[in-house]
Amino acid sequence: MTTEPVTQPRKRTGRAAVIAAFLWSLTAIPIGLWQLLDPAGGPFTHELYEPTFPLPDAVPAWTAPAALIAAGVLGLLAARARPALWPVAAAYAVVFGMLLSTTSPIAFAGYLCAFALPLAVAAAPVLLARGAVGRIVAAAAVAALLAVLGLTGVVDYGAVGEFLRMLGGRFAEIGVYMLVQVWVVAGGFIWAALALSLILNGRDGRSAPAWLAPERAARWGRAASWIAFACALPYGLTRLTWLTPWAWLGGPIDSSQIDPAIRAWGLCLGFAALGGGLLCLGMTYRWGTRWPFWMPVVKGRPVPPKLAIVPATAVAALFTFTSLPFVALAIRQDALELVWGFPFYIWGPALAAATLAYAIRRGVVEAR
Repeated sequence: MTTEPVTQPRKRTGRAAVIAAFLWSLTAIPIGLWQLLDPAGGPFTHELYEPTFPLPDAVPAWTAPAALIAAGVLGLLAARARPALWPVAAAYAVVFGMLLSTTSPIAFAGYLCAFALPLAVAAAPVLLARGAVGRIVAAAAVAALLAVLGLTGVVDYGAVGEFLRMLGGRFAEIGVYMLVQVWVVAGGFIWAALALSLILNGRDGRSAPAWLAPERAARWGRAASWIAFACALPYGLTRLTWLTPWAWLGGPIDSSQIDPAIRAWGLCLGFAALGGGLLCLGMTYRWGTRWPFWMPVVKGRPVPPKLAIVPATAVAALFTFTSLPFVALAIRQDALELVWGFPFYIWGPALAAATLAYAIRRGVVEAR
């Protein structure tokens, strides 16, 4: 007698979701109190805060922070909800992940990736070199190249330093606001994870759908990976036009008038998007499960599943939960090119599906 596989997440994953939801709800109370007691300086009245769905003027200002406090109190109880109450967790995910989020976290993440890209390129030769001597030689070569770029004027390190100083100052100014925005998106992800955990753990031994079996997950996961990869192309390729005389950014622009610093920053953003899209394919190909041959030391060894699953899940949540605010911003600003240039509404769910399929194939979500 055979039975269909029952797919359940590992128990520790469910416990982690419960603990995270409880802690998130606990922090919602002081954040709501802060906004209630300091409406002029609270995180939801910051100059950068632009709600996707602003409340009508007739609604008293204290209503929203009071609702946040109430949501925190209710969340302390809902975090331990029974599987049948998974819609409560799903509602929290929708409200906090999509309705209260803004475009600030996605912009912040994009600039962080663009900033990290040159550092990663400079560090790659050292990390890929063989042995201690090889790493020393690679580090010396990278240092010599950077020195030559500075001496020849290709890179103005003084301007770079000034830019970093200005950027650091700006981040310091908006740091608390940005942390609260990240907290909102994190709440959407945490409650979505809890809802999924409650659904899967609440099957009471019933057979799981066939599409959750590893062999089926491999097929639909491959399609999701390619869709996610395709979503990275519009923005990445648009930025690469800045290397040509036919620069484009929502329309043709005079490339001779693009400041060199802006050009470099834009290209970093473009390459970061294309690199992220390429990594999406790792969810379905062999180099996503075993280190490729050109990786010294670790080549041929299994890739730790969480090394791919954790960042991919975070990015999928970020893209999914900020997609609605991003589309709303594009409509308000009459900049519809942002809708096709940043298809987060497809990219996020596709990457989430690819990550789930990868987790099933790697045994993090097991078919039993």
